[in-house]
Amino acid sequence: MITLLLIFSCKSVPNLTVVKAPDLLNNKKNFYISIPSNVDPDLIKFLIKNNIENISESDVNEIVSRIDRAYAGLNADNKNPRLQLAIDSNIPVKYIPKILTKKNGWEVKELTGPTSQNKYGIFTQNDITVAFPSDKLTLLGEDVEGMVKQYDEIHSIPADDSIGMSFTSLDELTYSWITESSSEIRFITNKPETFLLMLTGQKLTLQLNTVRGSFVCDPKNDNQYILDFVFDFRSEKAAKAGKVMLGFAFGLADGDDKDLKATEVRIEGIKLSKKQLYDILSL
Repeated sequence: MITLLLIFSCKSVPNLTVVKAPDLLNNKKNFYISIPSNVDPDLIKFLIKNNIENISESDVNEIVSRIDRAYAGLNADNKNPRLQLAIDSNIPVKYIPKILTKKNGWEVKELTGPTSQNKYGIFTQNDITVAFPSDKLTLLGEDVEGMVKQYDEIHSIPADDSIGMSFTSLDELTYSWITESSSEIRFITNKPETFLLMLTGQKLTLQLNTVRGSFVCDPKNDNQYILDFVFDFRSEKAAKAGKVMLGFAFGLADGDDKDLKATEVRIEGIKLSKKQLYDILSL
C-alpha cells in the first residue's frame, strides 16, 4: 500500500515548464536590449543602481556576480520611459529579505499566483518594484506584478505539454535577435528615427522599419563601445537612398551585406561612449 501511494504521488507531480526571462518582457516597449554579464558587468551594475535607491555597492556586486544575462525593454523617447528588466540569475530567494529590508526603505507584500496559488514576494521602494519568482529569475521595473503572474501561468504548465510552445508576446524578429547570441550585447528598436537622433544628434529622415545591432566593449578604450548596425528599410528604393545618408552620418562605408535582405543596410565599427548609451538607458 505504501509503495502504491509513493508511486501515485510521484506521478501526480509532473515536471513543470522552465520559464525563460525574455518570455516575461511585454511588447509595449520600442527598444529591447540583452546584456550578457560576461560582456559588460558594469552596464548591468548601472541598470541596477539607476533603478534601486540606497542599494550598497557590495550588494550590487553580489547581485551582479549571480547574473548570467539581463534582458531589458524601454522606450527610446520621452513617452512612458520606464525600464522593464527580466534577468537570468542565480539568487536564492531566501536571501532576498536580508538585502531588500525595511531599513533600506523597502516595502514587502505577497502576490498569489493566479494558477498555482503559490505566494511570491513583491518588493517596492518609491517607484521601483522587484520580484524573484524563482532562484533563477529576477524581475525589476515596470509591471513586475504582471510579469510574476505570467511566470506563474507558464511555470504551472506541465513540461511535456509545453514542448514546442512559445510564450513570448514579443514579435519573432525581436525575440530571436536578443536571445540568439551570448557573446555580445544586442539591441533592436522599432522607433529608429528617435534612437538615431539620440545616438548621432542629427534628425535623419529615413524610411525605416527597425534598427538592430550589437556591440562589445572597445578593448582599446574602457569608456567606449564598438557597434554594428543593421538598418531595415521599408523598400529597396529607400534602402539605396538611406545607404548614402548613413554613410554621411556615420562617416563609414557599410559592411559586407551578402547575408542581408535587399531592404537592409549594415554599418560596422561605430564607436560610442559608454556615457552616451547610459544616457539612453536612463531616460
